Amino acid sequence: MKAVWIKDLYEEKNVAVTYQYRLTPTADMTLTLAASNLYRLFVNGEMKGYGPARAAKGYSRTDVYPLAAYAGEETVLSVEVYSANTNTFYTVDEPPFFAAEIRAGGKVAAEASDFIAYPMTERVQKVRRFSFQRAYTEVYRLTGDPAAFYAGNTAGREAAQTAEVPMNRLLPRYVHMPKLDFVPAAPVEYGAVTLNEGAEPWRDRAYYGIDPVRFKGYRPDELETDPGELAGKFVCHRTGEERAEALSPMSYQLYDFGRTVTGFFRFRVKAEKGTELSILFDEVIAEKEDRREVSPFRNSCCNVIQYTLAEGESRILTFEANSARFAAVVIRGGGAEISDFGMVLYENPDAGDHKINTGDEALDRITKAAANTFAQNAVDVLTDCPSRERAGWLCDSYFSSRAEAFFTGKNLVEKSFLENYALSPQSPFLPEGMIPMCYPADHNDGVYIPNWSMWYILELANYVRRTGDGAMRELSREKVFGLVKFFERFYNEEGLLENLESWVFIEWSRCNDGDFIRGVNFPSNMLWAAALEAVDELYGAPALREKAVKMKDAIRSLSWNGAFFEDNAVRDEHGRLAKTGHTTETCQYYAFYFGVASKEAYPALFETLLTRFGPKRDPAKDYPAVFPSNAFIGNYLRLELLLRWGQYDRVLGECRDFFLGMAETTGTLWEHARLSSSLNHGFASMAAVYIDECLRHEGKGKSEIPPSAE
Repeated sequence: MKAVWIKDLYEEKNVAVTYQYRLTPTADMTLTLAASNLYRLFVNGEMKGYGPARAAKGYSRTDVYPLAAYAGEETVLSVEVYSANTNTFYTVDEPPFFAAEIRAGGKVAAEASDFIAYPMTERVQKVRRFSFQRAYTEVYRLTGDPAAFYAGNTAGREAAQTAEVPMNRLLPRYVHMPKLDFVPAAPVEYGAVTLNEGAEPWRDRAYYGIDPVRFKGYRPDELETDPGELAGKFVCHRTGEERAEALSPMSYQLYDFGRTVTGFFRFRVKAEKGTELSILFDEVIAEKEDRREVSPFRNSCCNVIQYTLAEGESRILTFEANSARFAAVVIRGGGAEISDFGMVLYENPDAGDHKINTGDEALDRITKAAANTFAQNAVDVLTDCPSRERAGWLCDSYFSSRAEAFFTGKNLVEKSFLENYALSPQSPFLPEGMIPMCYPADHNDGVYIPNWSMWYILELANYVRRTGDGAMRELSREKVFGLVKFFERFYNEEGLLENLESWVFIEWSRCNDGDFIRGVNFPSNMLWAAALEAVDELYGAPALREKAVKMKDAIRSLSWNGAFFEDNAVRDEHGRLAKTGHTTETCQYYAFYFGVASKEAYPALFETLLTRFGPKRDPAKDYPAVFPSNAFIGNYLRLELLLRWGQYDRVLGECRDFFLGMAETTGTLWEHARLSSSLNHGFASMAAVYIDECLRHEGKGKSEIPPSAE
């Protein structure tokens, strides 16, 4: 295939181009696409595809669409390609391209250069970033019905000349095409909108931190418009009605999907001249005295999509995948009738409708929420959340990959995820041998998590053990031994890693405080010892296993205080390592999970963890000197250990206590046990795996979920 782009837009940030082609397909005709960064495919005005599945920088995955369903009919193909040309955690920063081949009878009938290119000038270019992790908000100034254009009505459009441009190396797509079903939202509240002119604008690091190299975007003084600026002033006042036939100026309609869903907002609108419309959305809603409020900035992102509408009827479909349970449509000027408001889902199609016959409604709800969470976080790579970041984080993937095996019986998404890492070029912003903490992404600020690279090795070993994929093992060899070499410079005289650099991350608790991670951080060393054992398992490196054994011995000697393993040791005035007294619950779980401790060797600590610790412990009264764990990853390691120890009733009880409220509130499972950050986090789909393991061992119910591939 050959690739094209509009020459004048090649280096521009935040632009979209639609490539359109008319044909009469034959029964054996196919369309093959490749593009960077994102595309969506319309056939006769209906969206039929979205992609591509993400790949490493310099690579792109191809998608093949059969056209047999349109055989003998005049058909319009419209491929809208979006280029951020910006470093993000979601897509890589690389030049745009569009490549296509239409084939019939084994021959090429048309290619990218045969498509007519239309710049999508209705998408406002110079707008704020959506979040620190993703590119730009969506702002549109429409002059007609977008759906009519995608169906072939090019009146008022001006085509642009394309030129051949370099193309990435092409890879196959392993994951199945995304689920694109439409789900309607229920109108639940109507009312008037006033403006709070004194409201403080929401402006975070993604607003102020723009830098031409480290953090690309548009500076505040460059913005054409800021959708968050006005949305932050909206105050909604309900009238008691659920819906209105038409929205007048400064009114709103609130919609509820019933649970958090991820995809593209779709609706019909009949607008008066000069109508301005904003969509504010979030996973939860805030209850105020006289109103309910959608808080679009709660999750540290700008959950606002803004339109200036053309007079008449339009069919709207937003471009970026976003997450919401609630959405408020606000009419700022003009007036509009809105119908068929809902979302086109963007989900993994293999998760299915999983049911579990436990006789326990709570466990059923948690399992369903886990399935929802997995489906929305495993479309093309294993992501942390489908909202703020859409990023393929390591460590998270160690857990969610097992959920993939459970829900689908395969690991197609994990295969793509690991291949992306294996093929990733060395980042010029990271130390030699270190891999990105999430990928595909560009970390131009030089930040990395050394611990996440250790989890990468553990996940790779799990994957090879689970699937027998020797090709992936060999493809990943260079990355693994690059990490082994990278960490050599941190070994001290005890054979332990000391003074790790950048973002040392154990979990979201006191474990991560600077005083707890400095010097010799014992959880990091426990994790690295396990990673070295995994390297031996993968590639036959007995010397590394011996090093791991010695590391564990040194940890026991230096970290154990007679009752608990302490988190770190630092140099005293004589240069000797001395314990700090810093002690966390999570450090104990690391010790048991990674084989530094066992219940036989440390029976008293085992009993304490089993009976006195856990999410319900009150640290003010019970072991106040041992700081409690947070959800990720301390409480998950606890569940893993309880399963290992055969404590199935405890696991089921703690799952009910911890996950049920989440399932009831959003129908998904969260990053934390509170209404902050993501309320739809991929690793949390492991809850279904934990529940199923308990049921299988205890015989408390017949699972209808396919057996885990673990």
